Amino acid sequence: MRIFLFVMNLTLGITIFLLGLRLLGDTLSSILGFRLRAILTRFTFTKGRSLLTGFVTTSLVQSSSVVNSTMVVLVDSGVLSIRQALGVMLGANIGTTITAQIAALPVEKVSIPLLFGGIFLIYVIKRRPLGSAVFSLGAIFFGLTFTTHVLRPFLSIPVVQRTLVELTGTPLQACLVGVILTGLVQSSSAVTGLVVSLAGHNLLALPAAIGIALGSNVGTDVTTLLASLGRSKASRATAYGDFLFNLGGVLLILPIYPLFLRLIQFFSHNPARQVAHAHTFFNAITALVVLPLLDYLASLAWVLAGIRPRDKNK
Repeated sequence: MRIFLFVMNLTLGITIFLLGLRLLGDTLSSILGFRLRAILTRFTFTKGRSLLTGFVTTSLVQSSSVVNSTMVVLVDSGVLSIRQALGVMLGANIGTTITAQIAALPVEKVSIPLLFGGIFLIYVIKRRPLGSAVFSLGAIFFGLTFTTHVLRPFLSIPVVQRTLVELTGTPLQACLVGVILTGLVQSSSAVTGLVVSLAGHNLLALPAAIGIALGSNVGTDVTTLLASLGRSKASRATAYGDFLFNLGGVLLILPIYPLFLRLIQFFSHNPARQVAHAHTFFNAITALVVLPLLDYLASLAWVLAGIRPRDKNK
């Protein structure tokens, strides 16, 4: 009976959290509406503007998967070049870290007021878009808090702790766990948000938490790769490019993982904030390293997709 209640409560908490994320993304997407496509095509003529456009758009929509999948479609239709799309994707990776930063805030006391505040705005003030956004934030915070509360006694069991240590004993293992979890959940924001919350309650060791967060960047590429199936070679090249710079970033960090941890710990002593900072720093550093090399990355993606030089969409 206890196991059944645990599974039901855990499912409930995660479902509320995911629905909150979905509602927030849908609300902001509806506000942007058809303008999202216009914004993505108008402000991506240079590498820097592409990155900035991806960052701002994903910060608003709070779903890098939506933005990246849109890039695949726009490349497939010939609206954007692969290089433009990859620049936006780099920015999208930074924009999606906003969720982790929000999750690192002390959200326990504000979730219920936000839920009721959202309902009040929707049904009394008649400000539906604003009310939906407020309500969705409350759902995100409540889902995180509830899930963490449910997991706390479970993760305190010695055999569970030993198993968790074995699964995430090395940075590479932790990254692989992040890849698998994000591939299954189809939301890097959900995985990083939960990991931030668990680390903040000392239920997950910092090295393991950061490793899982880094792996979530690679796991989220599953959505982009699926979106490219059945489309043109240019679309597949776009998805491959996204996968390459996320995987490359992780492979660059792993050899200097202890140094990276010390850097993160220098900026904060709060475990939740440390994981959130690690996620943000990783994506920002990756973007700054890859941006000047974007043409070469696009060329490699072209080759992997089987595109000949004369077919390149510059």
